[in-house]
Amino acid sequence: MPNIYMGRGSCYAVNEGIYVAPGPMDLSRIVAHLLLHLRDLKRGWTYDHDCNRVAMDRDLFEARSKYLVKICRDQGLSDCDDAEALINEVITTLKLPRWAEDLASRYIVRVRSIIDFSR
Repeated sequence: MPNIYMGRGSCYAVNEGIYVAPGPMDLSRIVAHLLLHLRDLKRGWTYDHDCNRVAMDRDLFEARSKYLVKICRDQGLSDCDDAEALINEVITTLKLPRWAEDLASRYIVRVRSIIDFSR
C-alpha cells in the first residue's frame, strides 16, 4: 500500500511525476500536501492507496487535510497548532496563502525522466 503523496514510490511520483519530499510531517510538508490536495480538488479526482483514481470531493479534501494534523501530533512535532490553523484557513478559503505557496514549492520534488528529450 503506497503512500499517495509522499516519496519516490508514492502514487503521485509514479503517475504524476511529482511528490512531497519524505520526512516528518512538519508545517513544510503539510503545506506541500495541501498544495496537492487543492490540485486534486480542482481537477475532481485523486488516488486511493492502491493508486486507483477516485473522486476528490470537498469531504475527502477536508478529511485528508485534517488527517495531516493527526500525523503531525502523533509524531510529536512542535508546529502542529500552526499547521491546524493553516489547514482550517485553507479548508475555508480553498487556497494557500502566498507564504505557504513559496514554502510548498521547496518540498515538492519533480521526478526526472530517465530519457532526455531535450535533444
